[in-house]
Amino acid sequence: MPKIRFLPQYIVGQMMAVLGISFVLLLGTMAAFEFLEYDDVIDTAAGEFTGRRLKRIQTIIQSIPIKQVPSYLERVSHCHDGYALSDKPYGSSKPAREISAVARTLAERLVVESADLRVSNATLHANSFAYEKCAPQEMTFPITAIVVSLRLAPDTWLLAEVHEHEWHLTPNMTDWLLRSLTAFLVIGGIALIFVQRIIQPFKRLASAASTFASELEFTELQETGPLDVRQAIQSFNQMQRYVVDEMKRRSSTLAAISHDIRTPLTALRVKSELIEDEQLREDHIASIDKLEKITTSALDYLRGESRNEPMRQTDLGELVDSVCADFQEQGAAIEFDCPQGIYFRCRPHALVRALTNLLENALKYAGGAKVAIVTKHSLITIVVIDSGPGIPSDKISAALQPFERLSNVRDSGEGGFGLGLAIVKAVVEGHDGRLILLQNVPTGLVARMELPKVSEHCLIKRPLEATS
Repeated sequence: MPKIRFLPQYIVGQMMAVLGISFVLLLGTMAAFEFLEYDDVIDTAAGEFTGRRLKRIQTIIQSIPIKQVPSYLERVSHCHDGYALSDKPYGSSKPAREISAVARTLAERLVVESADLRVSNATLHANSFAYEKCAPQEMTFPITAIVVSLRLAPDTWLLAEVHEHEWHLTPNMTDWLLRSLTAFLVIGGIALIFVQRIIQPFKRLASAASTFASELEFTELQETGPLDVRQAIQSFNQMQRYVVDEMKRRSSTLAAISHDIRTPLTALRVKSELIEDEQLREDHIASIDKLEKITTSALDYLRGESRNEPMRQTDLGELVDSVCADFQEQGAAIEFDCPQGIYFRCRPHALVRALTNLLENALKYAGGAKVAIVTKHSLITIVVIDSGPGIPSDKISAALQPFERLSNVRDSGEGGFGLGLAIVKAVVEGHDGRLILLQNVPTGLVARMELPKVSEHCLIKRPLEATS
């Protein structure tokens, strides 16, 4: 089951996700505070906003003729601020204790006598005050409200309704949201620019590490970016120098070993040829041959792990075709289906050595082999199939280890030294690929050298059924 990711994979995406989540959390926190601070109808009536609202209306009404007051109240009344004129105060003259406290508070704010201001509870309907100006579904009637009665003149009272407002976006809140969103976009854009500048050295480091892993060629990376990034790049450059120096020393050691061992072996062979006793001479020469094979196999294994051979764009079909044709010329039973035009950036001599080892194993233990190149998805796979005794599934891992011989499984009079498959594995892994060994049906071994695809100009048209 694929792993579910809740955050983007890259730093830029994660940074923007963090900023977005922070913005959402900020909105949620502000909404929670708004809800917790929400006033009921008593607190709303006694609040400063209601006092300022009534004071403003009172001042304007006192400055205009009494005949113009009704039309003025009609203009300023709306769904949530309704006004009316009456010849008497609204409701009971004996309000409850909480209502009396509201009346005293409003009287102080409006600077009027307590007898000139009355506050009463009320149950209001859709035809009360200016509720007909409400949008459909904006309010649910009847509603519990408070009506404030303010004496303007003898037998003239201003009635103002105060109701508990349902929570909704006000113009101030909408303006705040737009300002916050704008600030978020500006800050996010600036953060994105700085994050891009910070991660550029990381991208160069990742690219250089990938190139170095596949080619083992030293390329000094420029030390730029923040201090910790520069330190990481500096350590990477030091590592490159150390690894390249070690590879050069190993190459020099291999060359010295090859020369220093083969020279005395050649001398021993010459001396062995002078032995008169035929049986003794053959035994000496066979021992020298075996020692040469051990030396050659060990050196090939070490070269297979190294990556000194330069990478070249190679027609893989032509390369495999050439190796198989050489075996056929020697009378080997090799069948191959290798189309031309499959280009791959590789170390061709190393791949020839790996394929040769697989074919030699197939010929040694099965007497023949089938070879094909299969291109599928992002892989180019070289497949070698034989019908020999094969390798049990529980022994495959051991068979890939150097100097590991499975004599009880693939025994013959021409047994090797346990380095053939290890060399193949080292070569394939040196191309960032993998070697897979499978049991063939009904018997035998399927060896798959899976290589990551670089470029492809044609597809194989007739892949072997056993390799699909």
